[in-house]
Amino acid sequence: MNSAVIPPSRRGPPCSRSNRAARTAARGYWGLVAAGEPFRLLFPLGAAMGIFGVMMWPLFVWNVTSVYPGVAHARIMIEGFLACFVVGFLGTALPRLLGVPRVTLLESLLNAAALLLAVVLHASGRTLWGDVVFFCVMGTLVFTLLVRALFRNDTPPPAFVLVALGMLCALAGSFSQIIAVVAPSILPDWLPPLGKLMLSQGFLLLPIMGIGAFLLPRFFGLPNRQSLPESLALPPGWIPKAAFAAACGAAVLGSFVLEVHGFRQAGYALRALAVLVYFFCEVPVHQAGWGGGSLALGLRISLFSIPLGYLLLAAMPERTFTFLHVVFITGFSLLTFTVASRVVLGHSGQTEKFRASLRSVLVLSALVALAMLTRVTADWLPRVTMSHYAYAAVAWSLGVLIWAAAILPGVRVMDTSSQES
Repeated sequence: MNSAVIPPSRRGPPCSRSNRAARTAARGYWGLVAAGEPFRLLFPLGAAMGIFGVMMWPLFVWNVTSVYPGVAHARIMIEGFLACFVVGFLGTALPRLLGVPRVTLLESLLNAAALLLAVVLHASGRTLWGDVVFFCVMGTLVFTLLVRALFRNDTPPPAFVLVALGMLCALAGSFSQIIAVVAPSILPDWLPPLGKLMLSQGFLLLPIMGIGAFLLPRFFGLPNRQSLPESLALPPGWIPKAAFAAACGAAVLGSFVLEVHGFRQAGYALRALAVLVYFFCEVPVHQAGWGGGSLALGLRISLFSIPLGYLLLAAMPERTFTFLHVVFITGFSLLTFTVASRVVLGHSGQTEKFRASLRSVLVLSALVALAMLTRVTADWLPRVTMSHYAYAAVAWSLGVLIWAAAILPGVRVMDTSSQES
């Protein structure tokens, strides 16, 4: 992700690199965003959206607002918070990986404005229009990346087949929710629930698997099994690895089909198996020992939580909303912040912190774990269920605020190594 891992052939001549870096530095923060690094804008925005979406629960529990946050909270966390990190990461990484023109400042601003609009619409109860805006953002992102891919100088990692499936889940899932409101009679009964699963889980789980196979081995000092020779044509070994990724992705999609047709335990078990098999083969954390610093610790918690949550759902499917929070809180959200930390540190010239003990990340991990335990146990405590929802939200938000204060200032800092010849 950072300049240290971009092949020299993609960085341009030394003089042009130094001149470009000087011009970027002179323009300040917006120059950094305009240099093809939309994460610098979208990561802080996504963190703010996450806090807003989570704090809807305490505001409701403490009678600050009378609007029940169920649907709005879920949509804001998926189509706002997590979408910002997905769009920011892919918009920064894919053009570099493919050796194509980078995302422009206008594109970054439009994506940020549209995702913010989607959050505002969901918060005001306009779920349909929020889904429409999100669908347009994802469709535009996919289109612009496909157009750039026509001029690629390299082949993306085979695991990115799963990223493509995740983007299709976002499009198909949000489109199904739109049609279910606009013209419900034209859809079979099982399709809207399937679309909801694709939107709420497939859009996140599949890119996590794909990006994870490419990026996560670096956290643990493991060899990257997705690293293949630079080539415009498919390099040797690409097709088998892509086929394996596609098979695991198909298993995840098949688990959604099983769930909506009433085979919930089988669906959850298949989903857990697909995640475990894929990460066991592509990110063998069990071979890495227990070192690696705070970022590696956060990833271990996340990689354990995702299959654990699905296994708990398979054992107790009647607790769907309870155990999904194991997947979402210590799984998706903690992994998102951990990967974002490495991206920010790498792009701000702080690579020495990759394997260090970072207090902010440790506090984040602890508070996110506390939030998950508080939210999950709340459903067994009927007298204090709602207050525990509020406490869980406060713990999560506090962890994110501490993380943001320590890590996000790096979005305003340029990696000075990019000026080296």
